[in-house]
Amino acid sequence: MELDELECLPEGTLGHEYAHQLRSQGLTPDSLIDPNPITSPQDFVTHRLRETHDIVHVLTGFGVDGLGVLGLQAFNLAQNRSPLAVMLIFGGMLSALQNDEPHEELLTALSRGFDLGLKAECVIAQKLEEGWDRPLTDWRKELQLG
Repeated sequence: MELDELECLPEGTLGHEYAHQLRSQGLTPDSLIDPNPITSPQDFVTHRLRETHDIVHVLTGFGVDGLGVLGLQAFNLAQNRSPLAVMLIFGGMLSALQNDEPHEELLTALSRGFDLGLKAECVIAQKLEEGWDRPLTDWRKELQLG
């Protein structure tokens, strides 16, 4: 679906909220398509993580700010054992320590992400793009994201 079509879906649906988030970042669904070929199960996981990243932001409620991104990486680590997530989390924590920034909010976001990821169904295995018109509350309940 095109961004305009997604945005026309009722508020509170996955598609509408996803479109709103993409617009706020100046992105389009087409810009998120991973052109790399899939030749192994690992390639599929990497491909799926890239293409659903912003959808999972919406589903989990993690924002697109620094804390939200790191919280989502904790979720990805718990769900998919993503090596990239380990590096991003480590980098975020190291930066906070080096810059003597408060770390309570960071640790809370990471804790929430790990907890949510461990309890939820495997999100990237779902046919999320076939359920744009479904309410977020239904998706979150089905995937145990609440």
